[in-house]
Amino acid sequence: MSPSGNEKPRRRPIGKAEWEVKKRLMGNKCVICGKSDRQVGGLEKAHIKAHSRGGQEVVPMCANHHKKYDKGELTATQLKKIGLTRTAYKNLIPAKTKGRKEKFSWEKWALG
Repeated sequence: MSPSGNEKPRRRPIGKAEWEVKKRLMGNKCVICGKSDRQVGGLEKAHIKAHSRGGQEVVPMCANHHKKYDKGELTATQLKKIGLTRTAYKNLIPAKTKGRKEKFSWEKWALG
């Protein structure tokens, strides 16, 4: 751990068996639109709380709704389906980058 204590927690990858159980518990469907794994060509692992904010919990979402979730574009009705309020949602989605990408740093990369 760094002396400053600002190090992000390491992501614990979800195993294939764990992911299959999670999808089965959710009916093998997108938690927002209800389309099946087959209908959307595969469900994605959507972090309820963004990894950039320390999140670990994932739910199955179709690519369309996962993208909207990460951009903060879901409606109140859609959020209700996953048990979130608009206020809670704002604290869970990825932090904004102010329209620019972070420059690549060999130092950050080497430190992992």
